[in-house]
Amino acid sequence: MSNTKTTLLTSDQIFATLEVGGKVMASVNKTNFSSIEDVVRFISAMAGKFMGLARLNIRNKTQGWTMNMALANRQAQPRLAHGFAQSTQYRQASLFT
Repeated sequence: MSNTKTTLLTSDQIFATLEVGGKVMASVNKTNFSSIEDVVRFISAMAGKFMGLARLNIRNKTQGWTMNMALANRQAQPRLAHGFAQSTQYRQASLFT
């Protein structure tokens, strides 16, 4: 992330919480993150498998900023319902034809 507001130093105290449907799946309070991506990877691994849309709140106590983001996850590929065609059988619409 290039935004200076959300830069991290490994000495920054980070609080992060991942919620799915209002239920806290994982929460962490630690230092030694070097990027937002590190926080996302770490807390996603802590949460384990979940399905649906999750809300991630990251607070940098040292620098005094907070950010929220949405993460989507699914456990497996969706199955095709009986009677529906494979997605490759559909043609994509174009504005230029």
